[in-house]
Amino acid sequence: MTNSQVKEFRFNTKSNEHQDSATVHVEDIHHGGGVLLHIASKNPDDIQAISLKLGKDRHTVLVPQPSEDSNDPLNWTWRKKHLILAAISLSAFIADFQAGASAPCILPQAVEWGITPDHVNYANNLNVLLVGIGGCFFMPFLFFWGRAPTHFWVVLFGTFFSLGCTLASSFEVYYAMKGLQGFFLTAGQTSGLAFIQDMFFFHEHARKIGIWTAMFLASPYFGPLFANFIISGTGSWRGVYWLLFGLGCLNIITLLCFLDETWYRRDVSLGDQPANGPRILKIVGVWQIRAHHGYFGTVLGSYHRLLSVLIKPIVLPKVEILKAELTRLDSLTNLMWAVGINQTSSILFATPPAEGGYGFNEKAVGYLFFAPIIAVALGEACSYYFNDLILQRHVRAHNGMFVPEARLWPVYLSAIFMVPGLVIIGQALAHHLHWAVIVIGWGMFVFGYMVASVAIQAYLLDSYPTASGEVASLINFSRLIGGFSVGHGEKEMDMMSHLVYRLQ
Repeated sequence: MTNSQVKEFRFNTKSNEHQDSATVHVEDIHHGGGVLLHIASKNPDDIQAISLKLGKDRHTVLVPQPSEDSNDPLNWTWRKKHLILAAISLSAFIADFQAGASAPCILPQAVEWGITPDHVNYANNLNVLLVGIGGCFFMPFLFFWGRAPTHFWVVLFGTFFSLGCTLASSFEVYYAMKGLQGFFLTAGQTSGLAFIQDMFFFHEHARKIGIWTAMFLASPYFGPLFANFIISGTGSWRGVYWLLFGLGCLNIITLLCFLDETWYRRDVSLGDQPANGPRILKIVGVWQIRAHHGYFGTVLGSYHRLLSVLIKPIVLPKVEILKAELTRLDSLTNLMWAVGINQTSSILFATPPAEGGYGFNEKAVGYLFFAPIIAVALGEACSYYFNDLILQRHVRAHNGMFVPEARLWPVYLSAIFMVPGLVIIGQALAHHLHWAVIVIGWGMFVFGYMVASVAIQAYLLDSYPTASGEVASLINFSRLIGGFSVGHGEKEMDMMSHLVYRLQ
C-alpha cells in the first residue's frame, strides 16, 4: 500500500470540509497487511460520512466490525466478557499452579513411598510434557465442537485427576494420575487466546492478553509458594493436592456460572445463524451438536488446521514465515528457562550446603517465590500501558494504520532484563553466590519474560487472527517442551556442578 493510498484514510483535521474520496468503508479496514484503527478527524461531519462502527471516543475503528446480532460475542456487555475472561484465566492459572506446586512435594513423597526424590520427579516431568501435548491435542476441539464445551469438560476431567493424585496410595498410581492431570488441565492456556479473539476488538487484545498471560505466568510461582508453606506447617504433601482439587472445583463453579459459547461465524448472515439456546446446553456441548452441520468445522479439517500452522504457519511471503519461526524459537529458547528453573528451584534451594545447595527449609524456599511473583506483577503493569502506548504512537505516525510487527518493540525491552538475569542466575548457581544474587537475577528474568510473552502472543494473534487456537497451543507447546528438557536434564547438570563445587 503506497503512502498516498494510506493518506486517503485520514481526514483533513484543519478543514471543515472533507473530500468525497475520503469516505471509509468496511472493505477499507484491511490493506497491505495493516489495519485501520484510528480516524483522525475531529469534524462531526467527517465522522458521519464514515460507514464504519467506531468506539465510544468516535475515533477508534472497531475491528472486526460487530454485527447487529445480540448473540455476537463482540456485542456482549463489558461485565459478561470480563467474567468469562476471569473464569478462563483461572483455568490457565491452575494449569501451571499444579505443576509448580508439585516440586516441593517431592521429598515427603519420596519418604512415604521409599524411593528417591529423582524418581518421584519423573512424574512431574511427565506432567509438564503432557501439559504441552494436551494443548495441541484438544485445540482442534475448539473448532469442531466449540470453545465452551471443550474448555468445560477438560477442566472437569483434570479436576478429578487432581483428586486421583490426592488419594494416590502408591507412586505408580500417582504417576498415572499426574500425567493425566497435566494432559487435561492445559485447556486454559490454549483456549484463552481463542476466547479473547472472539470477544474483544483488535485494539483491546494486548490488555486482555496481558491479564490472561499474567495469570498463567504467575501461577507456577504461586504453586511452590503455597506448597512450601503447607508442607512446612503440616508435614504432609496431600494438603497441597487438596488445595489443587479445591481450586479445580472453584473453577468448575465459575465456568458453570459465567461461561458461554463464543464461536460466531461472521460469514453467515443474521437470518442463517443457529437459534440461540440455553447457556447450560452450550457449556456441556449439546447446543453445538445440534447446530453443528455447516457451522462448525469437521474433525479431520480441524486437526489439519493445526498441522498446517505447525508445519507452515500461513501462506505468506517467506519473511512472514521467518518471523513466525523466530517467535516460536523465542518461546522455546527463552521461555523454557522460566519453566525449567521453577521446576527445580525447590530442590536446588533445599539441597544441603555440603552438596552445593543452600540448605533452606520449606518456609524459606516459599518466601523466595515472592521475587518472581512481584516481577510478573511489574511486567504486567509495564505491558498494560507500554503496548497501548506503542499502538497509539504507531497509528498516529502512520495515518491511522497499524501493522502486527509494531507489537514486537517490547521484545527489545525484555531482552535488556532477560539476558543479564539468566546470566546472573547461572553464575550464582555455578559459583554458589549468595541467595540474594539468585533472587535479583530471577526477578529480572521473569520481568522480561512477562513483557516478551504479551508482545509475542499479541503479535501472533494479530498476524494470524483466524488461527488463535493454533497460535496458543504452539506457543504453549514450545514453552513447555523446553521446560521439560531443562527440568529433565537438571539432575545431570546439577551433579556436575556439585562435583565442580567440591573441587574448588
